[in-house]
Amino acid sequence: MQTLSNMRRNSLNYTAVNPTYIYFALAIIYGAFSSIFYYLTPLIGFCFYYLLHSFERDDRGLENLFIFIYIAFIEINYNLFLFSFLLFFLLFHRVFLRFIKESIVCKWCLPIIYVTLGYVGYYFFNLFLSYVLNIDAPMIGVGYIVFILTDIVLVFLLL
Repeated sequence: MQTLSNMRRNSLNYTAVNPTYIYFALAIIYGAFSSIFYYLTPLIGFCFYYLLHSFERDDRGLENLFIFIYIAFIEINYNLFLFSFLLFFLLFHRVFLRFIKESIVCKWCLPIIYVTLGYVGYYFFNLFLSYVLNIDAPMIGVGYIVFILTDIVLVFLLL
């Protein structure tokens, strides 16, 4: 019996799977489905708000890297300029964020404004890049408004 007592499982060495990896895998699967089904939102505004919120808390972790990878996947699927979201986010964060936070008093309105600016600003940034590079401009439709409204609801529900 003495030899069997050493074969017990040590529960202190147990490491669980990090949920960030599971969320990232689900996001990539969702991104593939959003490119197939038109009215599934690509979550650009949701990711934009989450990144602004995490940069405000100085929380620059693995989640932010996964969000940028997810957005690069979305940019490839929707035929947008690769890494243009990263450039737009950094430009918005450095130039416009302080002005918007100081001028808007309503704290409940900030998520709505950030998600809307995320989509509209990202579209105009891609429009500007297409003009500069002399490439066909990205198309916008009625579904864009549905994307904005859906992301606003998701931000209020999940964050």
